[in-house]
Amino acid sequence: MGKTTDTTARKGRVTIKDVASAADVSIATVSYVLNNKPGQSISEETRKKVFQFANLLGYECNVMARYLATGKTNTVAVVVKNVEGIGSAYYIKLITELTRLFAEHNRALRVCDYTAELERTGAPCDAYITLGLSEQDFRMFADTKYVPVVAIDTVFEDLLFYRINDDFAAMYQAAKKELPDCEEITLLTHPLPEECLAGAEKVFDGVTVIRSLRDLPTELSGTGYATQSRFIADFLHCPVFCAKNSFELKASAAVEAVNKAIGRVDSSAAEHNIEI
Repeated sequence: MGKTTDTTARKGRVTIKDVASAADVSIATVSYVLNNKPGQSISEETRKKVFQFANLLGYECNVMARYLATGKTNTVAVVVKNVEGIGSAYYIKLITELTRLFAEHNRALRVCDYTAELERTGAPCDAYITLGLSEQDFRMFADTKYVPVVAIDTVFEDLLFYRINDDFAAMYQAAKKELPDCEEITLLTHPLPEECLAGAEKVFDGVTVIRSLRDLPTELSGTGYATQSRFIADFLHCPVFCAKNSFELKASAAVEAVNKAIGRVDSSAAEHNIEI
């Protein structure tokens, strides 16, 4: 995605040279792309990269205004793909909380299907929030959009995008403290992308994906359990630690991230990676 750039280091008006440096392309290439000059053999990948960094840095010109939406819609779209079973209970609560919080900022929230929105052109909203996408699906989607895209439950490294994920290390330590008689702690989670599950497996003694109530453990084996889902915790009859207000904290972080992204507020690379 070009050179790593800490946006907190920028001062003053953003220039075309700044965009070229961040995107790791020539000044001429940026000029051709932003001014939509014909007859130039510039790949679509390079064009997208230039627009994304111009958006991140807050570069303004008439062409950028057309691409980054002329006027605000005061609407944010939540993108879902294959959310079902127990995962639905968690994400419905999260979406409900997002709706409430955005209303306080005079923004409407709409829910859209991943595939349908992937094929949409134009900017029907001011920003997107994706839920539980794999890194591959997220990048495929985000690369087609010229408005901010915030990811919830998607793990990847990229300063262009805000990512909001579970802090599994903190959850594990809290569970060990609350369940001192349990030698091992297993995470019980609704379906998550493989990248998220891989992070959980690094800190928990075991990870079990719960797709339906049939997947819940029923025997007392001396193992303690942790979960970010109150729905899962309420059906367990064994020692369990439930991360408090998980969906509320993610929703709050997402609203803040969207407002920063729309307002082009300077944020460091570290601030784009949010763990709850």
